[in-house]
Amino acid sequence: MAGTFWVRKISEGKPLTVNGWTLVPLSQALVIQLPGWRGGLVWNRPLGVWVSRDEGQEHFLPVRDTTRTAILAMLAGAISFLLVMSLFRRRGWC
Repeated sequence: MAGTFWVRKISEGKPLTVNGWTLVPLSQALVIQLPGWRGGLVWNRPLGVWVSRDEGQEHFLPVRDTTRTAILAMLAGAISFLLVMSLFRRRGWC
C-alpha cells in the first residue's frame, strides 16, 4: 500500500459445490491507511454469491447489506435530530 491512502479489495471465499450447483461468496473490503502510520481502518461488507450450474448457467446474486442500511439510517436520524434542535434553539424554544 505504499503511496496510497485507500484500497478497495474484492475477495472470493471457498467454493461450495452441492448437487451440481457451485456457490462462491464474494466480499469487498475498503482498507484506509495513513502513510507513515501503523494500523488503519478496514471495512468489510458482503457483495453477493456467484452461482453456477454444471450445464454452464451462471448468475450473480447480490446480498443486501442490512448493517450498512441501519448505520446510514442512524446517521440520518442523528443529523435530523441535530438540525431540529438547532432550529429549536434559534427560536428560543429550548
